[in-house]
Amino acid sequence: MRKKRKYQQPQSIRKSKQCVSDTLLQKRCRKRTAHTPKCWIHLAKQDNLRIKPSQITNAGKGLFSWKKPIPSGRVISKYTGRRRTREQIDRKYGDKVAKYTICNKKGLCIDANHTTDAAARFANDSRNTRFPYNGRMGGNQMFRLKSSQHIPAHLEIFVDYGREYWL
Repeated sequence: MRKKRKYQQPQSIRKSKQCVSDTLLQKRCRKRTAHTPKCWIHLAKQDNLRIKPSQITNAGKGLFSWKKPIPSGRVISKYTGRRRTREQIDRKYGDKVAKYTICNKKGLCIDANHTTDAAARFANDSRNTRFPYNGRMGGNQMFRLKSSQHIPAHLEIFVDYGREYWL
């Protein structure tokens, strides 16, 4: 006698979550997302952001302004994740690059490696490329990605990761 196998959803569905936004009919959006709390449609419509392949070769995904320009000084997105100290980050990652981790000068770090709450984690550093920086990361207790200059529509957002990241 054969055992019946349980149906298991594909991994892409198991790791994704339902979009947190509501549709125009005030019903919960049924689309699934793996990178941010909002699906790509609501991220573009509500936050004017889009995650797509970066213009930098081998950089992975990048964060783009979408249909409207972003004025200088505007908060683009919050950078959320697990709060850690610089020592905890060093213990966890050792000599490896701590992807999606940002630290301030006081030693407080946000590790966004295992979260899907932050679109800001997809902003790339444009060091040694032809692309200028147009955003900056900052904050004491909560980190935010802000535009440092006017960002036209459909342009990738670049920030300076700092000297420590590249050591």
